[in-house]
Amino acid sequence: MMHSSLLLVVIILGSNNVKDVNGLSSSKSPGDQFRLNNWKLTLPDSSASEISPDDLEDDYESSYFYTASDGSMTFYVPGSGGTTDNAKYPRSELRQLCNDDNDRYNWKASSSGGYHYVDGKYKIGKLDSSSRKVVIQQIHAYDAPPLVKIQYQSGKVYALVKTDSSGNNEDKFTIGEVDQYTQFSLKTVMSSGYLKLYFNGSQKKSIKVRDYWSGYTNYFKAGN
Repeated sequence: MMHSSLLLVVIILGSNNVKDVNGLSSSKSPGDQFRLNNWKLTLPDSSASEISPDDLEDDYESSYFYTASDGSMTFYVPGSGGTTDNAKYPRSELRQLCNDDNDRYNWKASSSGGYHYVDGKYKIGKLDSSSRKVVIQQIHAYDAPPLVKIQYQSGKVYALVKTDSSGNNEDKFTIGEVDQYTQFSLKTVMSSGYLKLYFNGSQKKSIKVRDYWSGYTNYFKAGN
């Protein structure tokens, strides 16, 4: 089935990653305004192309990834796009790179795994259906399923969290409600093996995942 969705990201990956303290500009590329040197971009084109951190920092823009009129970093996905291995749907999405030369070098959800987070201010743009699901943030395991997906659908923001190491079982929580075209904030944190989820500055969940997820290495994904 054909589908399309548009996600406008006003600030992503933490306020410290905004380059210009004077604010965002509609005349600058995403790479000019955000520090994307440790992220690569997957496109929803026919071959699910990847754009390197260097290209992102060197003013890359396309119909799938661009700066909107309000200066926000924008991700667009048509339903006819290509997909990566093991993915069901096309995505315009950033993937965290802990090591530019080795996708296998990631971080663990363990007691000694440290503190990792991704946050942003978001707006859901035009959708082809009022019931369309839009995945906004993920913690994804390498060669394994995502530990958590943050998903918008029909005015609600959900968290889908795996509950065991098989990756086959999950709980679904509502963490917030927001109208389409209305700005909201999300923050996903992994701290010493605890998954913490925030909506509009308020912590909604704290889940101990290290007992069943510490065997995986993980990375963040953000986009659409």
